[in-house]
Amino acid sequence: MRHLAAAFAVLALAAPALAATSVFDETEHITRTLALAPGGTLRLKNFSGHVTITGTDRAEVSIDAVRRAPQAQLDRIKLDIQSTDSNLVTIDANRRDSAWWGFKSHNVVDTDFDIKVPRRTRLDVEVFSSPVSITGVDGPHRVYGFSSQLVLTDVSGSIRAHTFSGSVTIREKTWESDQTIDVDTFSGHIELHVPDNARGTVTFNSFSGRLNSEMPLTMHSSSTRSLRADLGGGGGSTLRFKTFSGNVKIDR
Repeated sequence: MRHLAAAFAVLALAAPALAATSVFDETEHITRTLALAPGGTLRLKNFSGHVTITGTDRAEVSIDAVRRAPQAQLDRIKLDIQSTDSNLVTIDANRRDSAWWGFKSHNVVDTDFDIKVPRRTRLDVEVFSSPVSITGVDGPHRVYGFSSQLVLTDVSGSIRAHTFSGSVTIREKTWESDQTIDVDTFSGHIELHVPDNARGTVTFNSFSGRLNSEMPLTMHSSSTRSLRADLGGGGGSTLRFKTFSGNVKIDR
């Protein structure tokens, strides 16, 4: 949870930025299409604004971004998009002009993203105050959020999803024999939907949350704040959940 603690420290600094951009003067619409081979990586950073990522059958990334801020911020804080050898696309929604010595309270552009990627894409997403919706993308995936709701639907592969304040919902369409589901929240519930053939070892730790499973669990150890159990008879997969005050539900 070290990255979450760091994000919490940033919140105090970010608060003036959010207040400063509460009234938006201008809107900028940007579209880009870049080649990305199936199995490649999309790396995204965003601060404030909705993020939607959808899998398609095309070998490319299609980016539709709507940016909102006063014109001075739009001019100095750029949407930075880079591509490397058709295997990596990086997006930074708030690439600040290093020559601009403006106030720190003016360093955020609110950006909504609608992104299409190849169905088989590794996602590496970091957001702050930015809800994330991912649909139909085969991983593995890494999704980190602060004050952000994370929803992954019709996905497959290993997932690491961490958020400080926000819920996490994952719907796995297939199950691999050696995959990992690793989810951390500080103040948010976790909901995991898995297919009937899901197998693995479940570990759960929480200060005040509880775990409920609609699928059979074979308990190995249990205490007030933690448990270890086998899902579907156990196997090579690992399901790890950690919350401070959120509940966990495992269902079909």
